[in-house]
Amino acid sequence: MSISKYHSHLLVVLLVLLVSTWSCQPPSEQHLINLNIENGLPIVRRHLPIRIPLDQLKSISPDFTFSAFALAMGDPTDRQNPPKRIPYQADDLNYDGEKDELVFLLDFQANQAQTAVIQYAPSQAPKEDGDPIAIELIFQRKSQAGIFPSLAVPVALESNLSLFLLQTNGAVSAFSKDESSLHLQQVAQNKTISELEGLIQVGESQERDRFGVGGFAIWDNQERKFISIRSDSDYVRVPVSGGLRATTERIWPKLIVDKQTSISLLHRSTVYADNSILQQQVLIDGLNNRLSVVVGLTEGEVIEKSLLKWEDRSVSAIVLPLSNVLATGDSTLLFDSKAEWKTYLFHSADQPIQSMEELEKIAKLLVASLNSPPSLTLSLPKKNKKENKSPPNSKTKIDDSENEENKTK
Repeated sequence: MSISKYHSHLLVVLLVLLVSTWSCQPPSEQHLINLNIENGLPIVRRHLPIRIPLDQLKSISPDFTFSAFALAMGDPTDRQNPPKRIPYQADDLNYDGEKDELVFLLDFQANQAQTAVIQYAPSQAPKEDGDPIAIELIFQRKSQAGIFPSLAVPVALESNLSLFLLQTNGAVSAFSKDESSLHLQQVAQNKTISELEGLIQVGESQERDRFGVGGFAIWDNQERKFISIRSDSDYVRVPVSGGLRATTERIWPKLIVDKQTSISLLHRSTVYADNSILQQQVLIDGLNNRLSVVVGLTEGEVIEKSLLKWEDRSVSAIVLPLSNVLATGDSTLLFDSKAEWKTYLFHSADQPIQSMEELEKIAKLLVASLNSPPSLTLSLPKKNKKENKSPPNSKTKIDDSENEENKTK
């Protein structure tokens, strides 16, 4: 039997086992956590990443563990309408060897509320027949990340809709895709980006570009100049390369600022399946008042602390800040020593954007959505009424990463 056929048979077996867990145990013996997720805005939101940290799950169920759990949409006690399986994964984001966050994607109608159910085996309880199996449930891989020497960049990430090359100098080369697919495995087979079909680069590739599409640089406020992040001591790691989410980190343990001073620096990047978005974060440790993070969009325009670039027949881009912007410049946003932002790509072939004014309206909708993520409430079955509710404006539980299509319907 070929490897691919073996994996296909294995996936079928695992799916059957997972689906059967909802009916193997009597309802009174199941360990369940109910998740109520409500879209408070009168807009459709598609492929919305829902993120739930382990600490939040343990706050309502102290014996919860990612070692053995399963997730579904619906009521597990309803034998007539069994829960619907959706893809999900649990990730180790802090690179300590233990999974610490659950993520899955949901579609919402305007003002819609949905309920998800987590079934789990307690951390200290012996495993029994019918306990859920700890696997990543992915129907189709739609994201990945890795280090590909043939690309001559530190690291690359992609979803099924976009691909991002993170350059040595902090710039980002972004590509939109004609078809929903993954390309980095082809790159690993000694191909280059220029040899791959179906990729459309956002803007022209120029080595002199400091930022590209949503890249960053470090600004020295005292010396009034940029600090080079090219270093022999930096390294890259890939904490997550799952089918729904992929995350990379580039770390500088000791970045030289001047002859007497050095800092440590972290750059984290994330993509999600079915989203044409790159989320980035930069953290500077040391000289907090002296250094700032600058984010730019080559040939972009600054409009209300956002960066926009409109292309009539190609790919448009929007860069939105997720942390406080101190000032704006020529196609740049200035943050303090901690910066977080998102870069959105819009392929004209999918939904043509007719003008810069239309792109501005989309940006305003995205900002409103980021400021009003869905609310998340955790609760236990009726025998225990304890609840853990996240306020509607909480940004730690829901990652509001909708694309332009979600906003204009």
